[in-house]
Amino acid sequence: MNKASVVGLLTLMSISSSAMAAYTGPQEQNKVSVAQLKDLADDSWATLEGKLVKHLGGENYVFRDASGEVEVEVDQDVWRGTEVGPDDLIRIRGEVDHSWNKTEVEVKSLEKVGACLLIRS
Repeated sequence: MNKASVVGLLTLMSISSSAMAAYTGPQEQNKVSVAQLKDLADDSWATLEGKLVKHLGGENYVFRDASGEVEVEVDQDVWRGTEVGPDDLIRIRGEVDHSWNKTEVEVKSLEKVGACLLIRS
């Protein structure tokens, strides 16, 4: 391999490494409130913390935080065995969907927040 090929390969590897290090992905977005969803662009990613307060049927639920409520869609594969009740604080990450008359979130990940293990001696 000649020097030009080695230099080219090293340059390509450093660019790829820099790009990978800079990429945080949709999962690393800042937390927003339900009220702030209206200000986000369609198809943007959002992280919210609150509670699922009502099952609307199928994969649709009402999610509530201190600022308001929004309808969310949670596909079966997102649950991953997690059981959530209306009093459980959860964190959801998903894609914002603005239709002409309402905003929804298509949930891509869901986790309970603040769950801790209590050990008694």
